[in-house]
Amino acid sequence: MVEINEVPSEDSIKIGADMLICPEILIFTNLHNVYKVQNEGLNNLSQVIAEAAFEEGEKPIYVTGIKNYSGYLIVAFQNGKIGKISMKGFQTEYARKKLKNAYNTDSILTFIEHIENDVDLVTSSNIKKIVLFNTSQINPVESRTTKGVQVMKQKDGSLMTKVKRLDHVKFIDPEYYRKNEGLNVVGYYLKPGDEF
Repeated sequence: MVEINEVPSEDSIKIGADMLICPEILIFTNLHNVYKVQNEGLNNLSQVIAEAAFEEGEKPIYVTGIKNYSGYLIVAFQNGKIGKISMKGFQTEYARKKLKNAYNTDSILTFIEHIENDVDLVTSSNIKKIVLFNTSQINPVESRTTKGVQVMKQKDGSLMTKVKRLDHVKFIDPEYYRKNEGLNVVGYYLKPGDEF
């Protein structure tokens, strides 16, 4: 998985599961747009990307397949906020090819992923703090431009720099990093032997 800490090259575009077997494909870009591509025999990422009419300087950062607009788009930002957008928010009555304001622009995007069911995610900050939480703790919204909820509290100008699925890290005791009372925490230092 690619964390979106800077605009990735085409080789490092983050790709959602089952992209090529879905009838519709969504391409999210660094300019906060989403392009909708009908999958009519597309066989690879290059063919999918070629179907979008990007603006000058626009680059794809995340591509995912959609079957029936189920699930959620998880977006995380450097300011420590994470949003859970219902995929229904991207559904349109007409076959529009481009939607502006695909996600919030108030803070730099650090993570984007389409999920069908709630998952455990792990965040880290530039002051080496870690937070584990489940996306069920965030209420879904249909607004694509949600600012999200504060998951990682900023301390002395700290920034949330990375977000990963729990199954992509190596923790001896993952629950050490989870605060069950709620979100908006500074986090915990990485224990010796754990790998983020």
